Amino acid sequence: MRLVRALTIVAGDPETAADAVQEAFVKAHLRWRKISKYDDPVGWIRRVAINQLRDDHRRTGRKRRALSRLSSRSETTTQMPEIDEFDRLLTELPRQQRATTALFYVDGLTVSDIAGALDIAEGTVKSHLHDARRRLRPVLEREQRQRYGTPEGEQHE
Repeated sequence: MRLVRALTIVAGDPETAADAVQEAFVKAHLRWRKISKYDDPVGWIRRVAINQLRDDHRRTGRKRRALSRLSSRSETTTQMPEIDEFDRLLTELPRQQRATTALFYVDGLTVSDIAGALDIAEGTVKSHLHDARRRLRPVLEREQRQRYGTPEGEQHE
């Protein structure tokens, strides 16, 4: 398809381009009654696909900057698992816990800022952070035991 080829040049990656076009077609399908009446429905699909690429690019940039900030903090690298492990651990959390935890620990937002960004109460943010820590603690402790060979019953201080 021409649109995928064109967006591959823009994105530099055929999979990213194909995903953006597919997402645009899904959105068009869901709104087809309205979009079919547009003068240029294909143009609308093209615009949505381009916007999807921009969103992906911004997301990738934010993640790269967050990783850079994390790697520049020497105390953080000794206290937190590697970022790939951290990402994997976060994916095990429910969506809201994952969002609040990432915004707090990776982006460095305050509880108040997170509440504003997610349009939830500050108490809800605190609750999500508490629940996320509780859920992640056993996984982090298990990985620490595996990494440093600490016996099962022994505590780190």
